[in-house]
Amino acid sequence: MENRSRLAHAPIIAWLLALLLNWHTHCLAGQSTPPPGNESLTLKANDPTASLAQFEVKDEYTPSEFGTNAQPNTLTLRGILAVYPRGPLNLEQLIRPTFQIETKPLGKGAATRTGFGDTQLFDLFVMPWPNSRETGFRWGVGPYFVFPTASWHGAGRGAWQLGPAWAFAYRRIPHLVISALFQQATSFAYTSSKRSPVSSLTFEPLITYELPDEWYLASNEATWTWNFRHNTSTSIPFSAGWAKFSDFRTAWRSKPRLPASGVVSAVRSAGRAVHLEI
Repeated sequence: MENRSRLAHAPIIAWLLALLLNWHTHCLAGQSTPPPGNESLTLKANDPTASLAQFEVKDEYTPSEFGTNAQPNTLTLRGILAVYPRGPLNLEQLIRPTFQIETKPLGKGAATRTGFGDTQLFDLFVMPWPNSRETGFRWGVGPYFVFPTASWHGAGRGAWQLGPAWAFAYRRIPHLVISALFQQATSFAYTSSKRSPVSSLTFEPLITYELPDEWYLASNEATWTWNFRHNTSTSIPFSAGWAKFSDFRTAWRSKPRLPASGVVSAVRSAGRAVHLEI
């Protein structure tokens, strides 16, 4: 009964995402289009500071994990809402909600359980200085939130979390973007008295090199995680892959190509894991 009740969060999450996308469309309707830049869509799509609306679907499958015979899986749904300068701050704004469906092992055997994970949201304000057209450097900062929306205790931390987010991108080298995203969260309220305090820092190194015909090489699927509490793990994965960018406007004329990448993880105190991502 409790599980069915918590699965009722599904339409709420879907409605929230639709509301955000609809709000974003209305925001853009009353805004003037910014002057075109010299960035390709391939590089902008892999730049955490670029004003480009996106919707990402990613599945992370783990065929082998230390300490269990189960095969965990994480399905990630992520939207990026770009709002052009307006209001008193007059800054470009990037809003990124992230929803996850987690399949977690229940022990050393092959049994798993699937449910909704915690919801993440950051609101990044892109700074106009230094001039990114002249320096090739762009950065943004804003708040980062984690909401305890998990449908069962193993799929989330059971804590309301808040902290800063910071991102930068360097594009001075032709066809290359070097960027990163930092997110720090500390818990301040809990869904249960049995939940433990949370304090963590995540770092996403993003390197993308553009090839001819809209192909590119990338290392942008690995998220490094430091948990600052005692007896918690630190995860430092590495990724490499290649992909072809397909614009929806040309999807009717050319079949989209999915990115192919692999991730190898080095995890302290949590053993070893091999991940496959699509």
